[in-house]
Amino acid sequence: MNDNQTERSKAMLPPRKIIWLATVGGACLIAVLVAVLANDHGKSESAIKLEDPDGKAGPSIVATAVNADKVGLYEKFELTPELKARYDNPYDPEQLDLRAVFLSPKGKEWHINGFYDGESWRIRFAPSELGEWRYRLQATDKTGTTTGEEGVFEAAASDRHGWVQVSDRNKRFLKQADGTPFYGVGAAYPWGVTESGLDKLKSAGGNLITYWNGNYDSAGGSKQLESTASGIGRYDTDKGQRVDELVGMLESRNMKMNFVIWPHDSLTDKLEGWPATWTKNAYSTLGEAKDFYKDEKMWKYQEKLYRYIIARWGYSEAIGSWNLITEMSGTDGWAFGDKQVANAWLTKVHDYFRANDPYGHPTAGSKAGNENDYWAHAYRTLDIADRENYYDLTVSGYAEDIARRWQPFEKPLFIGETGNITDATTYHQALWTGLSNGLAATPIWWDITKLDEDMYMMMSSLAQFVGKLDLSEIRAPAKLKSGTVSISLKDRPVEDGKDIADWSQPNWADANKDEKGNDYSAQLEDGSIRTSMLFRSGAFSQGALTQFFQKQDWSGYPRLLAEVYIEQAGSEEIKLRPVLFPNGNWDEGNDASDVKLVSGQWTTMDVPLLDAPEGYWRNNEIKRSDLQNMMGFGLKLWTGASAKDAKPVTVKVRNVRLAADPGSTVAVEEIQGWIMKGDKTSYGWLLANEDEISGKKATVDNFGEGKATISWYDPWSGTPLEETTADSDKGALALTAPTLARPDIAFIIRRST
Repeated sequence: MNDNQTERSKAMLPPRKIIWLATVGGACLIAVLVAVLANDHGKSESAIKLEDPDGKAGPSIVATAVNADKVGLYEKFELTPELKARYDNPYDPEQLDLRAVFLSPKGKEWHINGFYDGESWRIRFAPSELGEWRYRLQATDKTGTTTGEEGVFEAAASDRHGWVQVSDRNKRFLKQADGTPFYGVGAAYPWGVTESGLDKLKSAGGNLITYWNGNYDSAGGSKQLESTASGIGRYDTDKGQRVDELVGMLESRNMKMNFVIWPHDSLTDKLEGWPATWTKNAYSTLGEAKDFYKDEKMWKYQEKLYRYIIARWGYSEAIGSWNLITEMSGTDGWAFGDKQVANAWLTKVHDYFRANDPYGHPTAGSKAGNENDYWAHAYRTLDIADRENYYDLTVSGYAEDIARRWQPFEKPLFIGETGNITDATTYHQALWTGLSNGLAATPIWWDITKLDEDMYMMMSSLAQFVGKLDLSEIRAPAKLKSGTVSISLKDRPVEDGKDIADWSQPNWADANKDEKGNDYSAQLEDGSIRTSMLFRSGAFSQGALTQFFQKQDWSGYPRLLAEVYIEQAGSEEIKLRPVLFPNGNWDEGNDASDVKLVSGQWTTMDVPLLDAPEGYWRNNEIKRSDLQNMMGFGLKLWTGASAKDAKPVTVKVRNVRLAADPGSTVAVEEIQGWIMKGDKTSYGWLLANEDEISGKKATVDNFGEGKATISWYDPWSGTPLEETTADSDKGALALTAPTLARPDIAFIIRRST
């Protein structure tokens, strides 16, 4: 290297940085040593020793810049070396392997991989101990290995708490690296993340988002990290820069990201009814989506992808968790492949991150959010037992799910996707049910666009309450006991006609498509649901209009009523039959349920729910237990003799309701309530099943002897209310809610010493 080249290399370094000349294998090179102050640290006997695997001279480390001589604990220390090496693909560690060893003040070695970001080589690290850290770089290409001299930087105190990890004290919860408990409060923000959006979440107490390595981020990085555009074994620069940007945005706000590495659509190609972007995935150039979980060649590239992700973003405390896959049951490899192979793949990916992520970020993953999408293998394998829930957004549904997963697996529980509706009451109850039953984070609402101002207020109130709790204390969940009350049943609307998104027309029904094959869609019109159907197959033809909702209990109602109208130009006889979805499963009426529709007239459909005549339902008799788990209903219109030149038929539906018998009642618990019981403090939540919570009573069994002080809180506003005291009686503690014109109330119980 000539003098001019040396001067140019010096000019690349920030002020007060030092470089050393070294000779490796007889070749002169400028080796790394940066991040030191102007004083001479010298070379101690405990220098970091790195072995040269083949003894041959390797790449030249021409110069290295650092971002700072001193960084705070858990903040980014970044090296940017300039390399002269031999490779075709800078992303492939088999062609060029850049790495470093960092030695902590207490003598712990951290082995950190480098990466190429599309423009520069980088090594990113975050220190976890105060004091002087030392490091050495090593690079290997086809010519051999080069080891640089030692560098030094200092770690100073900061207000950071470090990487999220599973608590080693309280298995239910997460902590940060310095031991600070972490309770996730947030929402799915899978794409389109903005500064203002994060600020709004942060101001409401939010600290966690879910982000997808997917194809929909129009704000930047609209491709997968390893896409067909980048090519297999190479990584999309726009996506990489976008995740860099997001990590920085989150770091500046002390927020975390649940980073979804494999969104389900990235691994889906031919699975009907699911979004499919496999053709945009670089792995599609190696084979079919159904083989992704078992293909060994694909796995070799995956290992390099996971190494890259850890190297580029693992340092950051903004990475809350690695979500290895979301909704695996919506991928080709699960639907068309061997499920045991898919489970084995999940274990292999988890094991890779456990072995190669030096920061210990927890892993998570999920199946889809239907009731039967219970995934014991994932809950047993991954660090966080994450289950989606789109099937039952009731307080009992959430509580049952949490209890079902905690007992056999005893690890932090997430409800990683739920909601997908804008409803402040449902959201509020989901938050408080999750907290009082021991979730490690709020149920993650899908998605941020469904949150309105009232829901942000609900989030803020819960976050304020969580801030009063010491989550490191070990607690056990319990359901509170209460008396029963009798509630009069009244006619109950099933659909208020305000949300057309609740209605759909399944695309398998031929009459649900127009003459060009396009799907019809329902609209609102004067309080009715209006759509079209086209019965023109030349023979049997059918259409359907369905409405889905969260699980409801219809068991107290004897009949379902709806008014249906058609307007047709032809003379074909069109009949109507009911459809119900007990437990989410389609069950339609039989011939005995059919009603003939007359053009230009409203016809009432009267469906017996209890004591239906034998044979009324085609598939199975509807039992009371089915009515307790109703998740939707529908209307099927059909004709046995359609004309090939038939015209579209107008269809309208209105006034769908459950009819109650006069004077009928149903007995329900006075309140629903749960508590997290601890030896020192306990916390929980009460919800009245009728009217306001004022004066409602509940009992905590097995509380132990002694007096307790109960601090009451308004969960809607976060406002502290009053304090009351109570004495346990034979181990049972009686609670009486103070006056509050709300349906629910939160509390913290402190045992008297």
